Amino acid sequence: MGFILDIVETLRTPAGMIGAIVVIAAVYSLVKWVFAPHPDDEPK
Repeated sequence: MGFILDIVETLRTPAGMIGAIVVIAAVYSLVKWVFAPHPDDEPK
C-alpha cells in the first residue's frame, strides 16, 4: 500500500506528471509495434 501512495505523491509533482506521460507513450508505442501487421504476413 505504501508503494501506491508513493507513486501518487510522485505524480503530484510536475516531474512525476512528465514521467507518467513518457511511460504511457512508451507503452502505447510498444503495443502498436507489437500488434502491427508484418509485411510478410499479407496475402499476395
